[in-house]
Amino acid sequence: MLLRKLLERCDIEDVSGDLDIQVEKIRINSREVEEGDCFLCLVGGRSDGHNFANEAIARGAKAVICCHDYSNALATVVKVADTRKAYSLMAANYYGNPSERLKIITVVGTNGKSTTAYIIKELLQRNGIECGLIGTMYYEYGGIRLSSNLTTPDPVMLQELFAKMLASGVEYVVMELSAHAIYLNKLYGVRCEMTVFTNLSQDHLDFFGNMSEYGRCKKSYFDRQNTRLAIINVDDALGLEIIKEEKLPIITYGLDNPSDAFAINIVQKSGGESFVANVLDDIMDIDCKFFGKFNIYNILGALVAVKKVGLTNAAIMRTLREIDAPEGRFNVVRKSGVTYVVDFAHTPDGIFNLLKEGRGMTQNRVITIFGCGGDRDVTKRPIMGKIASEMSDIVIITSDNPRTESREGIAGDILQGVNPRGKLYVELDRAKAIKLGVELAGEGDIVFIAGKGSENYIDENNIKVPYSDMQEVKKWIG
Repeated sequence: MLLRKLLERCDIEDVSGDLDIQVEKIRINSREVEEGDCFLCLVGGRSDGHNFANEAIARGAKAVICCHDYSNALATVVKVADTRKAYSLMAANYYGNPSERLKIITVVGTNGKSTTAYIIKELLQRNGIECGLIGTMYYEYGGIRLSSNLTTPDPVMLQELFAKMLASGVEYVVMELSAHAIYLNKLYGVRCEMTVFTNLSQDHLDFFGNMSEYGRCKKSYFDRQNTRLAIINVDDALGLEIIKEEKLPIITYGLDNPSDAFAINIVQKSGGESFVANVLDDIMDIDCKFFGKFNIYNILGALVAVKKVGLTNAAIMRTLREIDAPEGRFNVVRKSGVTYVVDFAHTPDGIFNLLKEGRGMTQNRVITIFGCGGDRDVTKRPIMGKIASEMSDIVIITSDNPRTESREGIAGDILQGVNPRGKLYVELDRAKAIKLGVELAGEGDIVFIAGKGSENYIDENNIKVPYSDMQEVKKWIG
């Protein structure tokens, strides 16, 4: 592609060399550069791409895009105001700006993003609207499902996905938008049809430092340049802040505060929840296979989105009866009078909501098996230990994805907050921890296996070993 065309809409501050040259691919890793590529200098927390520009040129880069002063006579050097924003715009230009011909719905929040996005996608797809999905669980379009490495892919992969979705006939793309992606401007230059905000609770403080910065980042996305409509959880404190700032059109949903969409007459049945939903003054009798108050929030946010797309009440009610919960999100298995639940809950708020729901589902014991991921927010570990121990009759602390940390060290952090109301076990082999939970469970008990959900691996010492919570549960219960 012509470099000049690749840089359209970028905020260019200075140019040294010729913009009318052909470049091959956009590269951000100097070790991947090949002859004719364009190298982009990204500044990160651990490294600065400007330090590798000479290496990129030596490997054949014909152009370097930078945001700090840099010169090299062997390549065209373009200085831009922000290389992160330029990265997103260049990736879009490279693939022909496919998002301009797609209708994109984003979901922002700490918990519930995956389920909300999944429900929107299923409601649209099952009613004849070709839909793609991008999120934590997987990337999916046109019958193709790809493994998800990041909740929100980096710009080149994201724009490539958009282009493939467009080519396959996709009309709507539903995607989770992580706080990291907002901070790194991964979707810069793309204006979405609508954005659902689920909630804000503690997570990712290893990256953002404190809740104020974490919340500020999420809130910053709610601007007319990013999305045409905001669908906001009015029962969340950050949601109220977004509403008060009135930066764009807003529709609210909730259960406790006055809102445009709400639910009443909530009844939990053996197969899921039923309730009456009022969505923009349209009344629907909802029966679904989802459990828990937190999922009613997810459903309400999704209902507002699909109503704005144009689905009828009849189509929504019929389809919600058919949709199973997504893999790894409150998946229920029952055997010999014991209920086993596999769920992705991996934050203090997530595990609190999970166990609160569990208390309402049994008169017997709650058994909780969980761990915390390595190389992530350390401060949430004792908090989760405190919540799990105080809300469970039996707690089994185990490993999650240790990554480069030790299992013992992570468990030690969790134990600092533990205040058990019942029995406490530590079994750092996750499969053995599930086996122990099965052995301890008796008729009427509920066993929660939290933290990994649908993940099919354990990440330890930079090696991903195949593993599944659900497979382990089914193995041990026979």
